Amino acid sequence: MPNYIAGRHNTFAYQLEGYDKEWYHTDGDHHWATYTNLPAGRYNFLVKAANNDGKWNETPTSLKITILPAWYQTWWAITLFLLAVSGFIAWIFYYQMERMNKKRNEELQEMKTRFFIDISHELRTPLTLILAPLQELLLRTNDRWTRNQLEYIKKNADRLLHLVNQLMDYRRAEKGVFQLKVKAIYAHNIVEKNFRFYEQLAKRKQITYELQSDLMDKKVFCDANYLELVLNNLLSNAFKYTDKGQSITVYLKEDGPNLLLQVKDTGAGIPVDKQAKIFERFYQVENDHPGSGIGLSLVQKLVELHHGHLELESVEHEGSCFSIYLPKDKEAYKPEELAQTDTEKQLYSTNVKDMYIVDTEEEKEGTEQQPGEAGASASEGKRKKETILIVEDNTEIQQYLSEELSKSFITLEAGNGEEALEVVKENEIDLIITDVMMPVMDGIKLCRSIKQNLKTCHIPVIILSAKSELSDQLEGLQVGADDYIPKPFSLALIVTKIKNILRTHYRSIEHYSNSLEIEPEKIALNPLDEEFLTKAVSIVEKHMDNIEFSTDEFARELYMSRSSLHMKMKAVTGESTAEFIRKIRFNQACKLLKEGRYNVAEISLMVGFNTPSYFATCFKKYVAVSPQNTSKTEGNNKFKTPFNRIGILHTGLKVLSTYRNKD
Repeated sequence: MPNYIAGRHNTFAYQLEGYDKEWYHTDGDHHWATYTNLPAGRYNFLVKAANNDGKWNETPTSLKITILPAWYQTWWAITLFLLAVSGFIAWIFYYQMERMNKKRNEELQEMKTRFFIDISHELRTPLTLILAPLQELLLRTNDRWTRNQLEYIKKNADRLLHLVNQLMDYRRAEKGVFQLKVKAIYAHNIVEKNFRFYEQLAKRKQITYELQSDLMDKKVFCDANYLELVLNNLLSNAFKYTDKGQSITVYLKEDGPNLLLQVKDTGAGIPVDKQAKIFERFYQVENDHPGSGIGLSLVQKLVELHHGHLELESVEHEGSCFSIYLPKDKEAYKPEELAQTDTEKQLYSTNVKDMYIVDTEEEKEGTEQQPGEAGASASEGKRKKETILIVEDNTEIQQYLSEELSKSFITLEAGNGEEALEVVKENEIDLIITDVMMPVMDGIKLCRSIKQNLKTCHIPVIILSAKSELSDQLEGLQVGADDYIPKPFSLALIVTKIKNILRTHYRSIEHYSNSLEIEPEKIALNPLDEEFLTKAVSIVEKHMDNIEFSTDEFARELYMSRSSLHMKMKAVTGESTAEFIRKIRFNQACKLLKEGRYNVAEISLMVGFNTPSYFATCFKKYVAVSPQNTSKTEGNNKFKTPFNRIGILHTGLKVLSTYRNKD
């Protein structure tokens, strides 16, 4: 029992059941127990005492203690935490699923677009085989009923082509292919020109059609190509939804720092719940006016690329107004977006308008000639037909091109680039038309092989392909192609371009014949030919006084066979190798005769002739005057005309009549 008289002699022991494993004793005056950071729960605090004689109380005193948990350890808090964690995990899972679904949808959309693009490429081949023969039929058909039927077919084929081109345009805009090149332009002139394209359509549909412009004589900074594309798409859309007796008005004005272009119609209008979706790709409003759902999406892309914005006001059954705002000040554009020169060409092309261009009919006898072409046309029938090599793996297109071009040219065919190279080795080819996508060797590799080979680099190459993307066209032109024509094509366009390319070649030959000097930079149409002519001239000049110098030795020094050199000379200059050497020698002889420092005998040896009599005979035959008479004339112009005349006869050019008239 405790001693209550001398309590300080008592001894205590304590234990906290549920926490302590043993009893703890107190000493001296420290008669207390301290517990900190006890876990939440129920405890029983036991205390027993002993007096100064060391006798313990066997029955301890107990105190029940309840430690409450912290708020975040309570069941309701834990439940909330579990719910929150579960919700967060569920949100993360949902977010990931949404992200995956969005990515999957984007990939699916990309696959759809890529599918449409691939289909568009494939459509160009059958469209070619429809539109090209159709155009020829229209040109040759006089029967009114047949012509009406053909025009109906052409109208729907053009509509299909328009859809294909719209899709290609949208893809280019989406990929960032279109490049902004702004400059100060008369926007009114661009708008008015495109506005007038639709006047006949407006008359036919009996639609009131007006243009109101406040910028008639004022320049603004803008990209004319963007403006034209946007306006054509908006007008096409407006005419589609505007019927007889209604109106379409185009407004062009300034609105603060912007150029404002508005196309307003009183047509079908757009329901309010559909207006937010009409700029989505492939979205179509359900009505009686079917469309592709591409045009307005393309407009929005083009406007955004031009740093502008688009607004729509529309009331169903009352009409719509599309407002295009484009920055009109130079400061609104980056330096790389400004055109460097007034004549700088855009680096992109939509191809839409090119597909509708139908060139004039093939040239007929009596057609008025352009200045400078009289000589070439005068003897058109005297020159042999040029040989065109058609490289195309599609047998139908190959056959069609061969049949049509054979009316004006000699045609050869090859199914791929490798076959074409074999044909080139065995024949004198004047021009090559090649597709791009072919087995074994494609058109790009073929063009590169042709243009990087000295023996063939003079042959013009036209690429004819369904691949009409800017990157594809640039790739073809960068490997040396002389032209790139996307499918579907106009046959008249191809024929005209072939004739223009060949005419350029003949003019270079004409320049060669008309000049006393051989100027490689003015004769050659490519760097390899220029280097070839420069080297050829230097070799002949080096052997000017060598009587034994022959075409065989000439060919050896150029590292070519005699036959290859002959073909190359004929292709580049229109003359044989011997005539090329003779021209340089007689040109030097004329210079020496003019100087008057040497007699005919000395000059004959200096230019590689062993006897003066033979030199005089050849000189008179070539220049049309004797050396003695030439040496007596003063000035270069006195013997230029006869020299040119005979030279023209040698090259077979069609300018002889021109020089006869001069004489």
